[in-house]
Amino acid sequence: MKPTVTTTEEPKQVCDLCGSARHQIFATRGRGGSKLTTVICEDCGMVYTNPRPSERENSKFYHTSYWGAYKHQTVPDERFFERRLPKIRPMLTQLRPYLKPGGRVLEIGCSVGALLWSMKEVVGSTGQFTGIEPHEGHAQFAREKKGLDVHNGLLEEVSHKLKPASFDLVVMNHVLEHTISPTTTLATVKKLLKPRGHFVVEVPNVEAPGSRLSHFFHVAHHYSFSPRTLQRLAQKAGFSVKRVDSLDGDLPGTRLNAVFEKLAATEASVTTRFIRDDANERAAALHRYERWYWLTAASFRKKITHWQRQRM
Repeated sequence: MKPTVTTTEEPKQVCDLCGSARHQIFATRGRGGSKLTTVICEDCGMVYTNPRPSERENSKFYHTSYWGAYKHQTVPDERFFERRLPKIRPMLTQLRPYLKPGGRVLEIGCSVGALLWSMKEVVGSTGQFTGIEPHEGHAQFAREKKGLDVHNGLLEEVSHKLKPASFDLVVMNHVLEHTISPTTTLATVKKLLKPRGHFVVEVPNVEAPGSRLSHFFHVAHHYSFSPRTLQRLAQKAGFSVKRVDSLDGDLPGTRLNAVFEKLAATEASVTTRFIRDDANERAAALHRYERWYWLTAASFRKKITHWQRQRM
């Protein structure tokens, strides 16, 4: 039996991926019982928050409130930096093939610089490593304590300071889901990349949320991607899709890790037929996952796996 869903009569915002105004309301509460409406697009299956905050509201939140609300760490220290290192190791493993001596790397949403610093350590003294971080305290720590070149702001606020077509690699590690418009974000990333440059992105996987749904949906995540919607986003922006993989986190398949390539001007991207996510099937799958999560004691197994990963 399929779960009951409600179709809105007057949607407040359209889907950023396909532009449709048709959606189903999936949930009206988020993490901590907060008032948060999560919808599923009827035409492409994208799961997103509706209404989303304005660009001004979003900017204020990430400049001043996010790290305090998320980790109670508005003034980071060395201990906080050390705690971030185990969290970025899986992403660092995925990035190693793209870290070349002399390359130029940009990380968007670098926090205190744990991943940026680790990438620099892999390559050594050659290359240039640049970060973007909206929270001043975190950006300042990365600059002053780790010697990193980090711009304070959101991508759309500082991208004009960066030379177009100048980066070999752009990285977003669990950041794309925080953006107001992933479509606009990928267009900006494409402008900053050199031809044949790579964009490596990781996001939570809506096919395997890794937690109870009331915890998975929260105010900081405006979008929840599946392999299909992430691939379609890249194709929409004109990237060549090298791969989109579901990888294990604290529970199986909770991470989506993808590699997109900016083709040279003389190259034509291969058009791949896109198979959309069905809204009803996505809603049903989310409810099945919720039942699986509780019936298999996944929350307990998640704690054990997380502890083991932190000790690696």
